Amino acid sequence: MIFLIWITFFDGNDLISLFSNRVKLAETESDIAYYQERIDMVLAEQARLHGNSDAIERFAREKFLMKKENEDVYVFPQETNNSIFDRLIGF
Repeated sequence: MIFLIWITFFDGNDLISLFSNRVKLAETESDIAYYQERIDMVLAEQARLHGNSDAIERFAREKFLMKKENEDVYVFPQETNNSIFDRLIGF
């Protein structure tokens, strides 16, 4: 019984620390998967833009709202699906 209490609370590698480390590991692995997916998306976008001037122009116009001379750009904000309560109080 003393051994179980010692392992659970007082040891350097106690069960509580082991559990919290496993939770952190799962979160970190999830973050790694997310960022790897984002990196793959960016690399695919880079490959698509490389050497294609029309694609580069379209990318710049869409992402950075660039425009040609004598041209007007209108930005329409997208509406989110807020509840009626959120609309009433202005969120």
